[in-house]
Amino acid sequence: MKDGAGFRVVVTPFGAEPTPAADEVRVWVVPLDAPPVASDELFAYLTPDEKARFERFKVAHARQQFVIGRGLIRRLLGRCLGIDPVEVAIDYTGAGKPVLADTSTGLHFNVTHTNGLALLALARRPVGVDVERLRSLADAEGLIRRFFSPAECEAFLALPSELRTAGFFRGWTSKEAVIKASGLSVAYLDDFDVELHPTRPAALLGARHPTLVGTTWELTAWEPAAGYAAAVAVADESTRDSK
Repeated sequence: MKDGAGFRVVVTPFGAEPTPAADEVRVWVVPLDAPPVASDELFAYLTPDEKARFERFKVAHARQQFVIGRGLIRRLLGRCLGIDPVEVAIDYTGAGKPVLADTSTGLHFNVTHTNGLALLALARRPVGVDVERLRSLADAEGLIRRFFSPAECEAFLALPSELRTAGFFRGWTSKEAVIKASGLSVAYLDDFDVELHPTRPAALLGARHPTLVGTTWELTAWEPAAGYAAAVAVADESTRDSK
């Protein structure tokens, strides 16, 4: 269990109660080479449109990631709502984020995956989750200058060389989690600042995009498995400015 500023990330085993409390983000960590449910069963949970999307993936690992992520989140949501997984109605925001079509449920979800690992998150507030496999990058500074804000670029360059890989992935996963929680697209990655220093608590340090301003955004970061970095972001909508 990992604590954020006002919420708890509860790493939950499959088979346990999936419904999150108001102050929880329930997260499931899934090794893609050993999912907790057989792929054939997960495929059966998909809608005809999702099965057609599955068939359009040309790369085998992308098809595997989709069927495991979508099938498992349908299974978890179905348990929370007391319906069959295939009956869970999923819609999409303008930026392409999948959401529950029935907003009256009060449930929010997000799914992410990288090589070898997937994370699924359920919460009572808008939630975003991201995971990356830690690895050496040929041009981390170039990526920082391209996608991050000037303040984040300055913070990255101030890190000792031995912390830069961890700092990059702390920043990247935190920013992706905020983007996913807010429903923005990656075009706005430089419209807010997050904490890059890997030994400090994850945090949103500043926001300039109107969607982010006026809302409290809470972050937590942790290592979900050896060699991976992950972050979860949630919104406290009660703090959103009325306009």
